[in-house]
Amino acid sequence: MMTHLRLPALAACLVMLCALRPAISPANAQTAEPPDVIRNAVAQFIVPAHQKFNDDAAQLENTIAVLCATPSTGQLQQARDDFDAIILAWSSISIIRIGPVLEDNRLERLLFWPDRRGIGLRQVQALLVTKDPTALDPEGLAKKSVATQGLAALEFVLFGTGAETLTQEAESFRCGYGRAISANISRISQDLLT
Repeated sequence: MMTHLRLPALAACLVMLCALRPAISPANAQTAEPPDVIRNAVAQFIVPAHQKFNDDAAQLENTIAVLCATPSTGQLQQARDDFDAIILAWSSISIIRIGPVLEDNRLERLLFWPDRRGIGLRQVQALLVTKDPTALDPEGLAKKSVATQGLAALEFVLFGTGAETLTQEAESFRCGYGRAISANISRISQDLLT
């Protein structure tokens, strides 16, 4: 299930190193004060990467809302493409473990991973089977297990067993759950910019 998350994590490390290279190059080592390095990292990498994640989260939320209203194979593919985009954006910022991402379990709410025992997957599958109506509301979903409200949960909704039903019925439970997850991710992404 997590195949979308492995390669982007490596790409994030490369992006971070490339972004910081001018600030930490040997030529600047003698002249740059640590605050300058930090200021450069924030201005040139951290803020733009978080803004990209926020923009991609908003796009994904809109695309899934359209998928739920007018299901089709093309719209599902667009949602999957937007999911891939947000995974790439997340991989750029997932290495940043300071600031707002550490508050209110935001890191875990965005990505409960690694899930070595498959607890998250079982919880997502249980929500889909029981059709828990509180999972359709982003505020209600935010009060549930962190494993049911982030990128891994949305990956199962869009790509996992039964995902083909997203093209068959308008306003299905599965799609409503995906819409709530994407709204939750979007809300968290906005919080990361504060």
